Amino acid sequence: MFLLVSSDVALQKAKGYVDTVDALREKVSIESIETFVSQNLEELSEFKADKLKGGFRMLLENYNKRVDRVETDKSMMIEIPPNLLR
Repeated sequence: MFLLVSSDVALQKAKGYVDTVDALREKVSIESIETFVSQNLEELSEFKADKLKGGFRMLLENYNKRVDRVETDKSMMIEIPPNLLR
């Protein structure tokens, strides 16, 4: 099971908690959101720098489509930087 957390502080706290509970130690893997997303982007781009830009753009576009479809708060959408649109 994966638990994704948003900051280094939360990461350390979560890892510390899981390490104290024997039943969780072997079953829970904890990663920062940033690490998880960057690893997935690299995998999607087949670890090739020239494909990374397109993979990142695709990730942002898919995220925005999902937010647009289900959220009333459109401020959650991410503005795609101009350098990814080229």
